[in-house]
Amino acid sequence: MITASDRLVVDGVELAYDVAGPAGAPLVVCLPGMGDVRSAYRHLAPLLVEHGLRVAALDLPGHGDSGISPEPVGQRGIADAAVALVERLGGPAIVVGHSFTPDSALLATQLAPQQVVGAVAIGPWATAPQQGPLMRALTRLVAGTPLLWSLFYRSLHRTPPADLAEHRRRIVDALRRPRGTEAIVAMADGSTKDATGARRRQSAPVVVVMGERDPDFRDPAAEAQAYADAAAAAGASVAVRMVPGAGHYPHSERPRDVADAVLALARQVGWPVGDRA
Repeated sequence: MITASDRLVVDGVELAYDVAGPAGAPLVVCLPGMGDVRSAYRHLAPLLVEHGLRVAALDLPGHGDSGISPEPVGQRGIADAAVALVERLGGPAIVVGHSFTPDSALLATQLAPQQVVGAVAIGPWATAPQQGPLMRALTRLVAGTPLLWSLFYRSLHRTPPADLAEHRRRIVDALRRPRGTEAIVAMADGSTKDATGARRRQSAPVVVVMGERDPDFRDPAAEAQAYADAAAAAGASVAVRMVPGAGHYPHSERPRDVADAVLALARQVGWPVGDRA
């Protein structure tokens, strides 16, 4: 798979992205989750390209190889970045978000409905976790300490890919930059979660993808359904796909299952997706 790397500037911050697939093909924009980098989609992207799609994976502001903004960027800013990338590369597009960024994916469909025609929500939070002072302090400590975050990241997998250690090294390298943990700490304390209302306004179709063994949730299936119900409140078509055996990162643990979910949405919005390119 031939991949090109490039950068674009959004609100004064330079953002890094990779893009692969045939020129002019429908586009899938992939947003990593909190504390992750764009290679999180390294196993999903080739499967989508095989079916004739383009795939662009973006490093969030303050993550990976992207620049660090003066103030942490919230879900709304991430949605703006996704739309800017679609405008740069050309749509139509589906936006994929994971964990912290599904609301950004939904909001992108609302900001640019002619260009962003659907959203995929992987491992989304339907409700904010309830934490006491001690747990909040521990969460900030883990988010602000690269090695601890890497260990926590590993613990959220149930069927880890063979290259997980290499991917975790990329994450740690990015977090060790000057100010490299600012964005993830802001995400961890909830201060940048500013697009949850997008669920109530959703009209474009959505697929919710959840690992059946996601340790982030007491009941992953119930969490997925609660998110789906919220996104369907305004009349959007919303499907739920549970991924057997997967934890919080089904796109790297069971990428074919996630590819099937994305391709189903692509067909739903009328894209000419075949069995193989």
